[in-house]
Amino acid sequence: MTPFIVRTPSIQSMDPEVFLFINILTDRYYFMNTVKKVYDFSTQQGYPGIDLVYDKEEKTFYKYTLYNDDYSNKKEAHIKRGPVNNEIATWQKLEAYHLIEAYEKGELKGKLKEIVAKLDKDDNPVIMLIKHKK
Repeated sequence: MTPFIVRTPSIQSMDPEVFLFINILTDRYYFMNTVKKVYDFSTQQGYPGIDLVYDKEEKTFYKYTLYNDDYSNKKEAHIKRGPVNNEIATWQKLEAYHLIEAYEKGELKGKLKEIVAKLDKDDNPVIMLIKHKK
């Protein structure tokens, strides 16, 4: 999806641009995230963002955190892609070597634990499908 650009009021301002990406639209909610156009080359970290949801009934924005329930330690999951179809809201790539590390630390449970038990660190990533609740 094409991002919206949120600009500060002053054109001459040194504030970085903030992009707003709309990811998933449901009957009631709009899930989106912001990305700030800033990068620190010394730490090799940047582009901080905020996950937001707009509730159409309440006409209110909220920050939210989405967790992957197959982790026992509240591993965050982020919606960064738009919908795939009416059944699949979005997807996320999970690197095999990260999953194996979590498995060895005893941090996985459920179906993901069963899948990772069969993986090698050089295997292809696991694609997690995030589906709409029925």
